[in-house]
Amino acid sequence: MKEKLLIALSHTLKGYLTEPNATRLIQKTMSTLEQQLHARYIYIALQNKKTSYLDITHSHGVSRSALNEFHKKIGSNSIGRIFFKDSFSVIKKSDNLDDYEEMRIDDDYAMCVAAHIGWEGRTHGFLACYFDHEFEIDLATRNFFLSMAGACSAALEKEELLNLISELRQFDVETGIYSHQYFIGRLEKEMHDTQFESHALSLAILDMDNFKSIINLYGEEAAREVLKQSAEVLKSLIRGCDVLGTHGIDEFILYMPDTDATKAEKTINDFNAYLDKIAFTANNIKTSFSCGVTQLRENEDDLEELIQRAQLALYNARKSAQHTVVIEI
Repeated sequence: MKEKLLIALSHTLKGYLTEPNATRLIQKTMSTLEQQLHARYIYIALQNKKTSYLDITHSHGVSRSALNEFHKKIGSNSIGRIFFKDSFSVIKKSDNLDDYEEMRIDDDYAMCVAAHIGWEGRTHGFLACYFDHEFEIDLATRNFFLSMAGACSAALEKEELLNLISELRQFDVETGIYSHQYFIGRLEKEMHDTQFESHALSLAILDMDNFKSIINLYGEEAAREVLKQSAEVLKSLIRGCDVLGTHGIDEFILYMPDTDATKAEKTINDFNAYLDKIAFTANNIKTSFSCGVTQLRENEDDLEELIQRAQLALYNARKSAQHTVVIEI
């Protein structure tokens, strides 16, 4: 028995190294627990950061009704001990009826084995296995279950880290607005949505008129600070549904749903008018933006063509004068 558990554990830990998806690894872990320990059903309950209640996030063999009804708080019985005292717990009806009822999520069970799920020194939830028959938990079985819970913890920690990295990649480090890659993904989705529910959409590309001059006079750090503060001004003038991103070193790109090109032009003019009234950094640097604006044509689905029209409009704006807005339909 001990050798079988070690082999199963070895396969699970190997999966952790090769499997990038936490959910798939956890499902494999639960299948292993079912096969090796003959568990009736298994689940992971994690603390919801918004409500502090525990919700089932991963399960194997749990009925849909039990999943929907599960919404537990951390009390002073078995769940509380798993969170604050014991990393491993065995719950039987004959030992403590309150513990037994607290862990019940569906029908009666003979025995439940639970271990904490956590990382960075904090418990986030627990892994629970339910059995139809009581049996003796020897050291090998206990260590096997704790190792499986540890593998689930590691997978969830890895997933949390990857989600954080992904979220950080959405933003440009210099300006704090969306990165160009993330912006393009949002714009593609918005264009796709218009195929099913038609609505106006404008795209604008804005170029700082004096970025290179600021670098020559005050240095690159000052130029980037002006660009960053200009982005903050523009964010304050657009709506929550409008999406602003980076586009080149000294350019912004902006799309505005339910907005035609004329309304988008007004927003950019308001932006430049606001910039006329203020100065940036200790050097009191003034700036403005030239802009090209276009709007989505009926049934248009070519992202590159949409961007090229805005680029052409910006090119014509640059040829005209500073802080000029040109529309290209």
